Amino acid sequence: MKHTTQTIICGLFTLALYACSSDNASAPEQVLSQASGNNKEQQHVRIEPPSETDSIPESWLEGNTITRAIMVDYWCVESPEHPDNPMWCLPHRVQQESGTVTSMYWGTSDRISCELAEDTLTYAEYLSRDDSTVSKTLSRSAANYVADIAEVFRDSCEAEGGTFTEDNEAFLECEVKTKTRECEDCPADLPRIYSDPNWRLFAEKIIKPCQIAPAL
Repeated sequence: MKHTTQTIICGLFTLALYACSSDNASAPEQVLSQASGNNKEQQHVRIEPPSETDSIPESWLEGNTITRAIMVDYWCVESPEHPDNPMWCLPHRVQQESGTVTSMYWGTSDRISCELAEDTLTYAEYLSRDDSTVSKTLSRSAANYVADIAEVFRDSCEAEGGTFTEDNEAFLECEVKTKTRECEDCPADLPRIYSDPNWRLFAEKIIKPCQIAPAL
């Protein structure tokens, strides 16, 4: 059995996160334990693998908050089939009609993919090293399976005030600037937080080709 633990390390950050919550931020859904020491508080959220082998978890479609305040620890039990690879069971996978849907979240990045026989379609986002921007990417090959997805991606990028580029041969890119949190008594070094307003839109589009039964 594989496990995922998402850890938010904060100090005063925890209180600031809740005080500053808005449409562009989300708090953990389930707190399993708390431990405090040295003025730091840790909140642990355990994300179990999908209980249904053919059902896409709602959390995959909702997306995750992107921030350096979140550390995600993945580990797997030892496998006789993969003795030299402790990460053999990652990412989490759900088999669908025509392919496999996968999801991988690392706190500073999030990704959902549809693995077909001849293609892998991916929608992903990555936080920059200085926290100033988030780069959202869409596989170019997705346009071969989902009508108008490239145009919708470009338009949503511009609507969000982002910079759209198509220089890369493998994917389209949208770079959006993160914003500092505005709240009373917030720490000066409060990590920036970004929540993609269009995650569900593109996640559902990306996984659709995996869910459609193959033509006979």
